[in-house]
Amino acid sequence: MTIHASVSRDVPELSAELRDQFDTALTTAAARRERQLAELPPTHGDLVAAAHRESVTRILSEIRAAQERLATGRFGRCEGCAAAIPAERLDLRPWTTLCVACAPRA
Repeated sequence: MTIHASVSRDVPELSAELRDQFDTALTTAAARRERQLAELPPTHGDLVAAAHRESVTRILSEIRAAQERLATGRFGRCEGCAAAIPAERLDLRPWTTLCVACAPRA
């Protein structure tokens, strides 16, 4: 998915169009993770399958949290330094909560 902002690539003041694009991207990502969870086989003692299920569940939770941030106007700010997360980073992973500089420290 590629979302293009018009003038500024920072995201703190999202236009309605950009907000809709991120909302669509997050909704699509959530639906994919929900389908993936539904299709995963039972874990019954399989540590690899359990880890996979846990990873998909964690990402789905992160997506839901991003949807909440988008709905409340807090989307696109780094939780580490409060700087705007560049739209290019949000294009790749719209549920991210950290800018590139803060991500390695997490």
